[in-house]
Amino acid sequence: MSIRPAPDCMVRVSALLPVSQGVASYAALHSHASTVVGVGAEARSRGQVMADTFVERLTGQARAVDVPVAVNLIITDQALLISGDGADEPAHQIGAGTIPAGLARRMVTDPSGETGVFLRRLYTHPDTHQLAALETQSRLFTANQRQFLLLRDQTCRTPWCDAPIRHADHIQPAADGGPTSINNAQGLCEACNHAKQAPDWDQHPNPNHPGEVITTTPTGHHYRSQPPDPPGTPIPEHQATPERQLAQLIHALAA
Repeated sequence: MSIRPAPDCMVRVSALLPVSQGVASYAALHSHASTVVGVGAEARSRGQVMADTFVERLTGQARAVDVPVAVNLIITDQALLISGDGADEPAHQIGAGTIPAGLARRMVTDPSGETGVFLRRLYTHPDTHQLAALETQSRLFTANQRQFLLLRDQTCRTPWCDAPIRHADHIQPAADGGPTSINNAQGLCEACNHAKQAPDWDQHPNPNHPGEVITTTPTGHHYRSQPPDPPGTPIPEHQATPERQLAQLIHALAA
């Protein structure tokens, strides 16, 4: 099973199955959708009915909109409460990518849903604007720490790997004295976590840039990895986008 973001606030969930099971699953959805559409009182298309039925049967809900599992959404307080200059700051849904602030607010406040909504506050460092958390001396990462890594890293931290996070990994191995702390932790997919155990692989946190991990491969190449910027992170002036530069120009002309 895998999940990947898709354009227009969509997501693609796929499964690799034996041919008989895969064909049977699709045929069951298609048959049910054909029956529903064939009655004549259905406004949805056959494809829409199949997609809704897929969610309903997979989650056990009567309606596709009532999903009884945790869906992690990272949004700034200004975007959630529609206040300040960050009211339109896009949010990030784990597993689906960046989504508009308006859609994120509807997901949180939609009164038609029957599932609960729980808010958990995350704090950013005042200088680096990266998500920060407390340390612990325990050998294994706690459930909250694992949840934090999922929210902070979003996908596997190995450069150019966008696979879902499966392991909470010690950057510097615990066997070598690496502490069990968020500063020495990263989210990795299963394959990347196993690969870094091979000879001549090395990873260590960058002391000059909190949150950054430096990976050295057996070929001697060095790669840097940082967690994605959370919503609301200021854009440095030297990295200003054309839209930001235009907005600054318009503001200056208006003044």
